[in-house]
Amino acid sequence: MSPTTPAPRPIFTGDIPPATQDEIVSFSRVVMERGAFARSIGSSLVLKEVGVFRRKRDGKAHARITYETTVHEEMLNISGNMHGGCAVYLIDICSSMALAVLGMATGKPWNFVSQAINTTFHAPVPAGAKIEVVNTTISFGARTVSAVTEIWDVTNHRLCVSGVHNKMKPSDPPKPKAKL
Repeated sequence: MSPTTPAPRPIFTGDIPPATQDEIVSFSRVVMERGAFARSIGSSLVLKEVGVFRRKRDGKAHARITYETTVHEEMLNISGNMHGGCAVYLIDICSSMALAVLGMATGKPWNFVSQAINTTFHAPVPAGAKIEVVNTTISFGARTVSAVTEIWDVTNHRLCVSGVHNKMKPSDPPKPKAKL
């Protein structure tokens, strides 16, 4: 997306009030476009779909969020495919957004820090391929949360990377010591 062209509004599904929808779109822009690390990659992501739903098996609230982009030069390894580090970066920021969406939609805290990202590489993603990064929350507890991400090569119709991102509540700051 160029800075002068506003991104199209994503499709929202589920019970997400308009004010929360605006908060999600605004926060996504901040995370993707203003981060100093890998800014060209984050700013190329387009938020396509955001949904909140109840999982049939247990009735718990969950979120799914989809981004898309085209694999460009800054994302490539020496072989001309998407670098594994780039894939893990996409899993990190996009799954974190899915968890933030669920927190925003349910009024729960959503400030968590990464604990582990387990990644499986299924197939290479070549330069110029259009990809979808599909992120779905798995669990959302008081201390730990997790989401799964699938990176699909839409151009070549295949799943290329999957990952599970576990996050945890950050440690409380140390309490000041009493002065004697």
